[in-house]
Amino acid sequence: MFRENLDALKETYGDRFTLYYVFSQIISDHAFFGRIDKKLVKEILDKNNPASFDDFFLCGPEKMIDTVREELIKRGVKEDSVKFELFSTSSHKIEVKKELSGNTEITVMLDDEETTFEMRKDEFVLDAALAKGLDAPYSCQGGICSSCLARVTEGSATMERNNILDEDEVKEGLILTCQAHPTSDVIKIDFDDV
Repeated sequence: MFRENLDALKETYGDRFTLYYVFSQIISDHAFFGRIDKKLVKEILDKNNPASFDDFFLCGPEKMIDTVREELIKRGVKEDSVKFELFSTSSHKIEVKKELSGNTEITVMLDDEETTFEMRKDEFVLDAALAKGLDAPYSCQGGICSSCLARVTEGSATMERNNILDEDEVKEGLILTCQAHPTSDVIKIDFDDV
């Protein structure tokens, strides 16, 4: 959004819309100066009662999002009330919790058609589907956009990174296929039932 649009929102919804500008390179009388760090987050939250808000919408780099989320949750905000969009994911690779070796028989439901093939457990489900020639949906391949969302209908999988799905959605079998490895010998995933 552009500054004029944000200012218009503040003008129109001033009783329920609070706007703070934070500049890291320009000093302004009407803005905070510096990075959005833990100190600044605490200062802003001290001026506003987080419990009086239904939802929080964050957008920015992963480190900033993590800092703001952690402080909100510390102050009693429910995790599923904090929505966010990342500019990008961190570059460090998250280790899968358990060693994955061997193969899996995978059945993919996509556009009302089932395709069954064998894949390695250490492969991502999305990569295996694309290598098989399936037109599986995806965009970022970094676990931040949810374009590759699918449901595990049989078997199990684990994700290396998950910045999108909440605990209940994971319990319902939803996975980000770009981050998911099968952990069972047989797995069925459905791109249509999401």
